[in-house]
Amino acid sequence: MSLPSVTIIGGTGLVGQHISNAFVTDFRSSFSRVRVLSRDPASEKSQELASKGAELVKLSDDNVFDEAFAGADVIVNALPGSVSEATQQAILQAAARSSAKVYFLGEFGSDHRINDFPGYESPEWLKKQKVEGEARNTLKGKVIALYTSLFLELGFVHPILGIDIKNNAFSGYGSATQRISGTSVVDIGRAVARLSILATNPTTVASVPDHVRIAGSTASLEEIRDIVAGVKGVAPGQIKTEDLAEKKAALKVPGVSFLEYLKVVMGEGKADFSSQNDNELVNPNEKFWKWTSVEDIVRAQ
Repeated sequence: MSLPSVTIIGGTGLVGQHISNAFVTDFRSSFSRVRVLSRDPASEKSQELASKGAELVKLSDDNVFDEAFAGADVIVNALPGSVSEATQQAILQAAARSSAKVYFLGEFGSDHRINDFPGYESPEWLKKQKVEGEARNTLKGKVIALYTSLFLELGFVHPILGIDIKNNAFSGYGSATQRISGTSVVDIGRAVARLSILATNPTTVASVPDHVRIAGSTASLEEIRDIVAGVKGVAPGQIKTEDLAEKKAALKVPGVSFLEYLKVVMGEGKADFSSQNDNELVNPNEKFWKWTSVEDIVRAQ
């Protein structure tokens, strides 16, 4: 069986660069070619990927995706959610014309299938649901949605989500014992590469579900606080919690920030992937890599 090829759209972005890097480093021997679409092929990130063997393709507003997808067995959409509907449609139409066997949706975040915001869903999730429906109705190959919960490097250190490692302060909606999952962007890249290998192999493709959940690490606010105290050698920080029901009701007001939705999801336990995930499918017994932990992230700060 010949080795599959991959095309990564937005392969130098926040998550895309780590996806691209996984394909050209840890899993390079499993792919015949790795093509990366970038708005600036001359950028430092692009050139670093090129030095590792990636083929660069310039992505522009009038980009013709058919050429970029030619010969690709796997197409990974790593563009941000803010990309225009016209661009998403152009990608899906070109993907439908291609011979790709696998298509990754631009997910890499919370599992919005389990949300409970009847009549006041976040526009960001509604947009993703629409794109997914169109992809599954249009594309001939396997369409994969990879849910990773929070990004460890952002969600577990960023004050705007209530975890402020720098100032040893923590806040959230609901119980401080509610656990939250997060996955390192490096591990997300590796997971995409592993799923690509499994989904392009006729003997393993049936093992790959349409919706995949991974959880690199899981901890509650209390556990994160204690990890920070232990690693940094400081007294346990203060945890401030607010009423979850009130915060959820406040989402019914138009124009509420997406971050508020995410904090409610965290408080409801819907960001906890620890009991239902596909970690063993993607990385059985940590055979391919060791999942990045909350403690690893704290030590890196």
